[in-house]
Amino acid sequence: MDAKKLYVIGNGFDLYHGIPSSYCAFKDFVRANDRQVFEWVEDYVPAGEYWGELESSLAYLDTDNIVDERTQFLGSYGDDDWSDSGHHDFQYEIERVASGLSSTLQELFSKWVSALPIPDASSAPVQLQTLDPQAFYLTFNYTNTLAKIYGIDPDQVLHIHGSADNGDELILGHAWEAQQREILNRQDDDPDSFDHRVAEAMDELDDYFEKTFKPSAKIIADHESFFRGLDSVEEVHVLGHGLSSVDGLYFVNLVEGLKGRPVPWVIAHRQGGDLQKMRNSLVGFGVKASLISFIPWGKI
Repeated sequence: MDAKKLYVIGNGFDLYHGIPSSYCAFKDFVRANDRQVFEWVEDYVPAGEYWGELESSLAYLDTDNIVDERTQFLGSYGDDDWSDSGHHDFQYEIERVASGLSSTLQELFSKWVSALPIPDASSAPVQLQTLDPQAFYLTFNYTNTLAKIYGIDPDQVLHIHGSADNGDELILGHAWEAQQREILNRQDDDPDSFDHRVAEAMDELDDYFEKTFKPSAKIIADHESFFRGLDSVEEVHVLGHGLSSVDGLYFVNLVEGLKGRPVPWVIAHRQGGDLQKMRNSLVGFGVKASLISFIPWGKI
């Protein structure tokens, strides 16, 4: 890569261009297309009223309530009405929720993204006037907005989490690795109370956390040539990325790829945006505070 400017693109970029890509819109889509999954998210995932924290909140699944609300399917082997036919009822009910909030939610997300209406240059409600067509673009979005509105060559765009236009698997998930959380299936710790049904159900919940994990380190390794090829970059512009910790590892690697050079970071902000919070996030990723500046969307 020999571009002098690097743009980091987040969902705020699409929203600014009138694309209904908010997580609140995804919430409405799930409610309309899979009421059961919608209710499970509402009940067990602390995504917020508008689902704005959906990705990070997948790490905080309320496993206790999921299990407690299904203990009626965990009958005692000594009950008079016990039947072998009910041996897998508990595991089945837990698996329904776990797969609904992982695989099915991911499928719904992909369908929703693929159906988003993307305007072209003639129909976009706004256009940025200073976007550099010769720059390189690292986008966390799944859409082809850059190509459709601005004619940016797809070879200059890295869709780090997949492109709906290319039929890629779209990556949605939390940032907790297995060693950062408690493994739920700990039945082996107490052999006297071991119950295969509980062990299998806990395995389903452990699998949920694996399926909803965003493997950022692997993704970065897969794109090592990009993160190690930033020598020509003289400016970094962040357009519409919330700078949340769920994507923090990517920013840490961008900073490392700049090799300590005093590269300015210019952050687009909307009116009323929390500039100090954004500054603190970037400093936490390794950007020197003196290199950070802000620009209103309307002046880009």
